[in-house]
Amino acid sequence: MLSNRPSLIFANAIGFIEANVIAINEGCTLSAEDKVLVSEFSRSGIGFFEAQTVGKVPNLADGGRFHEVPLVIRRDPIFGGQTRFVLGSKLQPEEATDLTPIITAPGFCPFCPDKIDYVTYPFPAEIVAEGKIMRGRSIVVPNILSYSTYSAVGVYDRTKHFVAMEEMDSELVGDLLTGMVDHAKAVRTFDPDARYSSINANYLPPSGSSLLHPHVQSSHDYLPLSSQGHLIDEMAQFKAETGRGLLGALVEAESDLKVRFVGEWGSVSIITPFAPVGFREVWIVSRIEGDIVDLDDSQVADFARALAFVIKGYVALNLQSFNFAMTGSGDAKEVGGNVILRIVARSNPAATYRSDVTYFERLYNESMIDVTPEETASFLRG
Repeated sequence: MLSNRPSLIFANAIGFIEANVIAINEGCTLSAEDKVLVSEFSRSGIGFFEAQTVGKVPNLADGGRFHEVPLVIRRDPIFGGQTRFVLGSKLQPEEATDLTPIITAPGFCPFCPDKIDYVTYPFPAEIVAEGKIMRGRSIVVPNILSYSTYSAVGVYDRTKHFVAMEEMDSELVGDLLTGMVDHAKAVRTFDPDARYSSINANYLPPSGSSLLHPHVQSSHDYLPLSSQGHLIDEMAQFKAETGRGLLGALVEAESDLKVRFVGEWGSVSIITPFAPVGFREVWIVSRIEGDIVDLDDSQVADFARALAFVIKGYVALNLQSFNFAMTGSGDAKEVGGNVILRIVARSNPAATYRSDVTYFERLYNESMIDVTPEETASFLRG
């Protein structure tokens, strides 16, 4: 039978430190005939929910006798999904893959220097007067896929085919984000009703990228993306109930709790989410209320510096593929919204690799994670 309070030994198994255990102890209840310990607490109006139970599995080192292994389930206080921490498993790679066969494979690349001027098209002059947006070595052009009302593709470096994560410094990332934000502003000026904007990335095939040449894509729509709409609804409800911004309160809560707070880069804060949806997930949150189109150059530079810092951390962990989503909303002023950039590591592109999306993630909206956000935050803090 489980104790009626989380033990420090149990908590340490999922990467807590004593300060966070004390916080969780503020509200604990037992359920299901004392088989599940539910812990709930609040900071700055943000509610945190965790359930601690056990998985009953055969122990190969003990002749197949069934042992109890800690099983921890958390609920995301912002987006609402659940995460299971799979202890004792290694779901992500520990070694980097040789990318040479992928990078050098023959094939057509529309973003390479000898083709990009000829196979990409300019934006309509009434939206972007210069046709194509160039910032440093980056270029922003129209997306040929029609999954959004307005969409652009931003290429990190138009002078060469491949950009390794090691090369993604704040200047390279900053030029790209600046170009994408400039395009977002141009779209909003042209069509103010297309007020749901995001800037997103797939890096290498495990992340869903169909092209190896590193790039990002944007969406500007009359309707929000599903999680974007959920976030806006949560922001509106929190603002109505507390008079405060939801993400600003989250940053305040995590700064107070410390264990998932990484630091501040100018106008943005870096945290790891309480219930990550992906491996080594990190959130970069603007502390200034507003939408993507409200970001000035210095704020974009702060996002770029923070994102480059996280990517550098991924490199140190031998991680080679990622997704990020930079999300805003034209409703930001009304709902007290902040721009948030979420980044997750994906499987490394080995010849045969394990997909990190299983039936849990795809069909149940429940993530399986083998590293806690507290561990990731501690690593990034150094």
